[in-house]
Amino acid sequence: MLAPHTETLGGTDSQSDASTSETNGNILVVEDDKSIREILSLILEQENFSVSTAGSVLEADQKLASRNFLVALIDLRLDDGDGLELVRKLASRETTAVIIISGRSDPVDKVIGIEVGADDYVGKPFETRELVARVKRHASRMRQLQVLGRSANAESDEQPKLKIGEWLLDSARHIVESASGERQNLSDAEFRTLEFMLNNRGQVMSRDSIYRYVVGAPQRDPLDRRIDVHVSSLRRKLNLGATDGIRTVHRVGYIVD
Repeated sequence: MLAPHTETLGGTDSQSDASTSETNGNILVVEDDKSIREILSLILEQENFSVSTAGSVLEADQKLASRNFLVALIDLRLDDGDGLELVRKLASRETTAVIIISGRSDPVDKVIGIEVGADDYVGKPFETRELVARVKRHASRMRQLQVLGRSANAESDEQPKLKIGEWLLDSARHIVESASGERQNLSDAEFRTLEFMLNNRGQVMSRDSIYRYVVGAPQRDPLDRRIDVHVSSLRRKLNLGATDGIRTVHRVGYIVD
């Protein structure tokens, strides 16, 4: 399990000078414990990521104003503010994945974090290899979104849009908007949940199959409720009914008729 060992780290909170083109991408670590910041920075830099660190909401805002990040790892408990507010702010960035890292053991915190837009949640203490694997997976997905975004304008008129209720999902531009042009702010995980179900309209999708598409991991912990949370959030944000929008199939999963 990961444990702080500051004597092995060189002792200072730093940001890699490597350019994005020479690395696997920019990562932001927001954690008020300096030793954990240093450990995470060292681990991720060894995986060829360029890492910026922040010990507070204020520092995080300054880093976010100066550069773009593929993945942000955010501790929920920060001295100068609530990490959930930072998660909510980052959820509006379509090409930044958010992973909560927290020592809070209350499962309600995990659900709330997913509800406000986090893509993933890792509790402390955590396995180094698992954390790295999750960061790599989300970074890869964000890079794919950036590639899609660069060609979206040329492709958006050619790709069919998927409809649910009064909303149209545009995969090429990664947006959900109404016929009048109003856009709904969905997290990437919410968008992918909706996209998967609309692409499989008329078929019952199990929670496991949705999880594989949204999270990218082969197996889901039976106690992991994030897909239910995403569906609940979609219903609320898009004003969808449980029977005429996204329908629940008891003990199985969900379906869009």
